[in-house]
Amino acid sequence: MKRFFTGLITAALLFSAPAIGSANLHDEIQQFHVFLREHPKVSTDLRMNPNLVNNRKYLEKHDDLEKFLKRHPAVKNEILRHPRRVFR
Repeated sequence: MKRFFTGLITAALLFSAPAIGSANLHDEIQQFHVFLREHPKVSTDLRMNPNLVNNRKYLEKHDDLEKFLKRHPAVKNEILRHPRRVFR
């Protein structure tokens, strides 16, 4: 019986984790949109070339972006994997 409840709890956590992660990512992307409004040049650059988030020279010139991406690695990942979703 104990194994049954342990399995049930594990399954519940596994199924709820993506929803929690998805909501968190959505919030982080919203924060990124605020960042972009405050940094219009970066916004334009990244829309034209999302791979700039991996460009060391670009990030050195835009340390605010570098700091943001370090605090929000999931946003960086999403920019690289699904730029249209991020920049709608």
